[in-house]
Amino acid sequence: MARAKRTERSEARRRYRAATAGVAAEDDLLDTTEVPAAAVPRGSRERRPSSTAAPAPATPARAGFLGALRAAAGPVDIRGDLRALPSIVLRSRAAWVPGLAVLATAVALMIPALASNSLVVMAGTVVLAPPPMIISFLAGMLAPRAGWLMGGLLGLFAGIAYVIVVTINTDVLVTPLGYTYVVTTDQKVSYAVSALVTSALFGVAVGAFAGFYRRFLNMSAPQRQAARKR
Repeated sequence: MARAKRTERSEARRRYRAATAGVAAEDDLLDTTEVPAAAVPRGSRERRPSSTAAPAPATPARAGFLGALRAAAGPVDIRGDLRALPSIVLRSRAAWVPGLAVLATAVALMIPALASNSLVVMAGTVVLAPPPMIISFLAGMLAPRAGWLMGGLLGLFAGIAYVIVVTINTDVLVTPLGYTYVVTTDQKVSYAVSALVTSALFGVAVGAFAGFYRRFLNMSAPQRQAARKR
């Protein structure tokens, strides 16, 4: 009987040690096993940046005033501007926006019912009369490059439209003193040449300044330039 009791106690101690060892092993397994993130309560999850998320683009540093002036006034790539001219004319607003303004003004001045309107007369003076500075400046500002070239071309286009309007609508001139005289063909040709040369040369200068001013603004505010490229 005594031996049986000792055997039962030994068996009970063995079962207790086995049960205790199993619980400890299970606790170690839980400590070392990685728990899925979905099984962790939302408030206990670690806030870690996602490795697959694309890094935010770095904002370019803003250039200083003098640095932006020097960079904007860089050398002119004449050959590159000439090669890019067809695509600028066909795809850029630098050609059709000021071009439509010139055409609309010229057509309005050719219609007698509209030509006497004060607003149409003012538009003819601002848009067409040599030198057409607003048209050339607009072309230079809208051109992605070659602002000087687009300013010259649109200035020449405005000069041609103005010469056509003046040649058709002007046969006589009245001086401030009230004298009236007939405008000859030679006078019209001389005035046309002067108007075209003035429009083209001033257009190149104004377009070049507009392109410089556009580059200066982009370098002074790089955030706006980066937003445009997105």
